[in-house]
Amino acid sequence: MQKGATASDREAQTALPARTVVGWQGVRFTLPPEWNVTAFSLDRDNGYVRVDSPGSGAMSVQVRWTDASKEVKGPPTPYYLLAPYFRRLLKRPPPPVTKTDLRQSLEKILKDAAKDAKKSHAVFDSQMKSEKTEGENGERSSISFTWTGAGRGQGKIWRCDTCNRVVVSQVIGLSKDHNAIGNVASQLFATFQDHTIDGYDLWALYDLQAAVPSTFRLTAHKLMSGHLQLVFMRGAERIIIDRWGLANVTLKKFKLDEWFLTNSAIKSANMVRTSTTAFGGHEFISFEGALPVSGRMAAVRDAKGSMRGLPTRYSGGVWHCAETNKLFSIQVFHSRKTEKLIENILERCKCH
Repeated sequence: MQKGATASDREAQTALPARTVVGWQGVRFTLPPEWNVTAFSLDRDNGYVRVDSPGSGAMSVQVRWTDASKEVKGPPTPYYLLAPYFRRLLKRPPPPVTKTDLRQSLEKILKDAAKDAKKSHAVFDSQMKSEKTEGENGERSSISFTWTGAGRGQGKIWRCDTCNRVVVSQVIGLSKDHNAIGNVASQLFATFQDHTIDGYDLWALYDLQAAVPSTFRLTAHKLMSGHLQLVFMRGAERIIIDRWGLANVTLKKFKLDEWFLTNSAIKSANMVRTSTTAFGGHEFISFEGALPVSGRMAAVRDAKGSMRGLPTRYSGGVWHCAETNKLFSIQVFHSRKTEKLIENILERCKCH
């Protein structure tokens, strides 16, 4: 905020709609207000996410990424599957990652786009800039590009030496949206992160922002207007993050803790109840205790027999965000070694 701003100026700036923060499978970026995630993949190594502009959605941001260190050409051989195990056993470093030819990859992408334009009887034209180095530590090699055809696009392809990801990201819109596409692209690339910084991945879509350790993998999800749920697993450990709408209607019928006990993933009535003040001044009601034998067996079953990180404890809680009229909850099935996990997740959440 500018120094010397008046009270009315500060109020007007505070009232501005929040920008859209998107986080998915280790990538994160910021877009103008009210953009919405409309498509995504569950694959972390070879992923995709699409975000559309509000209203008619005439513009969209499309992001694709691959993990160059795990790229397999053809069916994986027994050697490919067993080699990482023997390298760990013999304490040998992984082989160097083959550098992706960015220009060759981009030429193939634009060639496919030209074929699509031809089907629409549109004249296709594209331009590629020279490859350059970028990033705070010079970890990226990138090529910017633009194209016109059945619409218009502005994007960038890059390879990150830190996470070995090759990312293709572009803003696509109508031919007349040249300036708008450029503005969105500037914001997209200025805020884009393709790997975790502090060991936690941001998961942000709609009005939920939460971060979980990057060693956990998304295994299930529900994306409905009234209920959003993300489930993560690491071995047999599990994290469940939920967001429910119309909190005012729910809280007319139930007390917050009663409603949570009814909807939690485990019967937690016999666990220790605590109440603390979480971020934003919200009351966080939590329940903690030993996981019963049935719960431990269910965790192993859900982990398809894996005993790694066998959970012996349960920590779960809920809070009401009046500003967004939503209920949020976090549930963690964990061992004593990771008993601070729910606190670390909670302090990284944002609901408004």
